Amino acid sequence: MVERLLRDSLPAPVLSRLSGCSRIFLVGTGTSYHGALVGQYLMRSAGIDAWAIPAFEFVNYPPRIKADDGLVLLSHRGTKRFSQAALDAFDNRDHWLAITGEGSPLQGPGVINTVPQERSPVHTASHTGAMVRLAQLAVALGSPPWKDGLARLPNAIRAALALRPQVIQAIDRLRLGRVIHFVGGGPAYATALEGALKLREAAYVSTEGHDVESILHGPLISLNAEDSAVVMAQPGASLERTAELTAALHEIGTPTLAVGPSAAGLTDTAARLETPAIDELLAPIVNVIPLQWLALEVSRRLGVDADSFRKEGRYAAAQTKFGL
Repeated sequence: MVERLLRDSLPAPVLSRLSGCSRIFLVGTGTSYHGALVGQYLMRSAGIDAWAIPAFEFVNYPPRIKADDGLVLLSHRGTKRFSQAALDAFDNRDHWLAITGEGSPLQGPGVINTVPQERSPVHTASHTGAMVRLAQLAVALGSPPWKDGLARLPNAIRAALALRPQVIQAIDRLRLGRVIHFVGGGPAYATALEGALKLREAAYVSTEGHDVESILHGPLISLNAEDSAVVMAQPGASLERTAELTAALHEIGTPTLAVGPSAAGLTDTAARLETPAIDELLAPIVNVIPLQWLALEVSRRLGVDADSFRKEGRYAAAQTKFGL
């Protein structure tokens, strides 16, 4: 999939829609918002003033839109209420792109497709595809220092996919009964948020996603030995703070799983999953994969259908009370 996307370069007419934009908003909901956060860092590294905003916020509490602003909408299926409303509300009609799955109802000269629609509502491959498209877009609009790293993505992803047996072993070191806290800094914060969401969606486990600095300013004192933590161990400005956090978690007795190229160096953790070394800004594309495996394998351990989205009983009734 990734090789196909990398071979499929973005057409010049599509790119021209954002040329000359002084600021770009990246908008999405849920997993798509997490992708937008990754895109924010990718775009900024290419010299673009980029801002990730949840679709609901963009529609209901919008920033002041200027004539030279651009919009990049992320939507797996292209059917969500506030995703479509974000496009409808954007005044600069030629300055938008939509990154969406094949077969999406979103159509027009600004649409960039990713992968075929997933059967499961717990999106994984389409998230990867959207992040790859964002990286391609950043390279096309600027000259980020990591651009040569795109060619290394396919092998890095294959190596991350091969970690499934280690993920299964790591689950034995975690406690699933209370709350699992996912933590990352910088671009890895988006990975932590996505890991927390996937585990909630697939296994109905209580999770939280934290920025590495924010968890130290209050949330940490609510953790105990019955909780677990998953920390992103990615080389970069956040790694030192992550090491301090894992030492603190060790003192509390919270079992911690480290995921990333620097996982082996975090010796205060109960389990470690090393992913291939890749630039920090591209790393979310790789490091989310073990977290997706974690969500699937925990769901199996708990006897939960990871693809059901809990459409049964009172939860099915609850989902009739709102529209997405």
